[in-house]
This record gives sequence, structure tokens and C-alpha cells, in this order.
Amino acid sequence: MDRSYLLAIAALLTVAMVTGVVTLAKSGQARRMRDRVVSAGAADTRRMDHAGLPSIRLHSNEPRPLLKRFLRFLRYNPETPQEQVVPWWATLLIGLAMAVLQGFVVGPLLGSQIAPFTAVLTGLFVVRALFAWQHNRYVEAIFVQIPDAIGMMVRAIRAGLPVGEAMRSVAAELPNPLRDEFARMLGDVAIGRPVDQALMRLYARTGLQEFSFLAVVFGLQSQTGGNLAETLDNLADIVRKRVALAKRAQALAAEARMQAGILMVLPYLAALAMSQIQPFYIDNFFYTPSGRKLLMVGLGFSIFGYLVIRWMIKRAGAD
Repeated sequence: MDRSYLLAIAALLTVAMVTGVVTLAKSGQARRMRDRVVSAGAADTRRMDHAGLPSIRLHSNEPRPLLKRFLRFLRYNPETPQEQVVPWWATLLIGLAMAVLQGFVVGPLLGSQIAPFTAVLTGLFVVRALFAWQHNRYVEAIFVQIPDAIGMMVRAIRAGLPVGEAMRSVAAELPNPLRDEFARMLGDVAIGRPVDQALMRLYARTGLQEFSFLAVVFGLQSQTGGNLAETLDNLADIVRKRVALAKRAQALAAEARMQAGILMVLPYLAALAMSQIQPFYIDNFFYTPSGRKLLMVGLGFSIFGYLVIRWMIKRAGAD
């Protein structure tokens, strides 16, 4: 077998191992978040259990096979096909085309030993970036609609409607994409699933913590009672403030993203100017093997630095 094919197989195995490590870390974070959600509002669950009240803990025994972990790493959720602006098969074709193009363009510069690694990584990066862009676009559209949905439920409950009718009014009157998600959640309730568990499934599909908060509210209210309208009104106010804070964080992060783009482009603008002033210095990067390798290394570090800056901005905004 040709050595380049062995290197390509080794690259795929390396990517699979990295995918496994990343998905294991993410699953641990999701498990800790679920533990925090199911324990929220229960100041003394042992005393409640001893008093004879049923527990509102939500358990998920859903299997996590390797394929599902890999799809989660690619940010593709088969349970929400409506979020896909570009069909999944077209996204895969775009990733494959970019990998092949990278192999033809950069392959002669890097050589047959490194080109398979970079081609595989490029294809995975493009596919993940497209899926992530579509998912984030869909989730952000739902996020800004949540305060209106909770406020609509509060008004319906205060008008005397039952909880089910209040939720159906949300599914009927709000625009997409939240309308479809609430309709799907009501479908789960119609087949016998409790409201809190249906909301937790909605949280699992979208990853929005506001739905987990809403699930805890309904779970506690179904077991302990209380003024549901007032509780939902307080939750709507909190979520509204979270939406405003997220928009403010995005506005503040726009400047940092612009600075990151400038830092990435500035060296190449300087190289372009140098090519006009003293072409000899720049020609070495294109016409010598060592220069081409240094050029690819510099480009790789520039892209890596830009991605690290974007990751730091995203983490700061999430906090």
C-alpha cells in the first residue's frame, strides 16, 4: 500500500480519537448541567422524599453511540432538520470539495506526507463550520422568542385558561422557529409525556438553558403547587434580561472580532507591500521548498490564532 494512503488512514484515526476526546468532555459538561437543572429549586429533596412526595428528577438513559458522538462533534442534529438552510448532503459535498481543492492546491507545497492530514482536517473544519453556523442561527432565532412565549403563557393563565391551552396559544400565534418546536413539544405531551420531560427534550434539541428552567418550574408546580403565573412572570423577566445581556455581549464582541480579523490579515498585507518594494524577499516563500513550507506554517498559525481568539470571545460571551 502506498505510503500516502497509510498517512491518510492515520489522519482519519487521529481525527476520530480527537473527536472522541472532545465529545466525552462535552458529554461530561452536559451531564453536570443536567444535574444542576434537576436539583434546582429542591432545597431539601431528602425531606421531600421522606414526606411521600414523588421526585421531579429527570433521568436520561439515552445511548450515545460513536456515530451520534461524531454527529454532535460536527454540530449536526438529525432531530432538527428544519434548522438546515443547506441540506446535509450538500454540506458534505462542500466539505469534500474543499478537501480535494486543498489537496490539489496545497498538496504540492506540503508534500505527500502532510497533505492527507491537512485535507482531512480542512474537510472536517468546513463541514463543522457550516453545520455550526446553521445551528447557531436557528438557536439564536429561538432564544429571542422565548420571553414573548413565556409572557404569552402568563397572560393566558391569568385570563383563566389551563396550562395546555396557554401552550397551544404559543404554538399557534408565535412565528417560526419557536412555533414548530412548541408544536413538537405539545405532541410529546399529547402522547402522555409529562410537560417537564417534554420541555427537557426541547432543551436537549436546542441546548437553550431557558427551556430547562421552564421544565423545573412546571415540575415543581405539578408537585408542590403555587402561583404558576407569578413564577412564569418572574422567569420571563429573567429571560428577557438574559436576552438583552446576550445582545450587549455580541455588540461588545464585534470590536474584538474585527481586531482579530485585522491581526490575521495584517501580515499578508505587509507581505504584499514587501513584494512591491523588494520582491526578492517574498519570492523565496513561493519558489523554494523550505519557503513554501514556512508559508504554509505561517498561514496555519494565523488561522489557528484567529480561531483561538474567536473561541475566547465566545467563551467570554457565554459566561
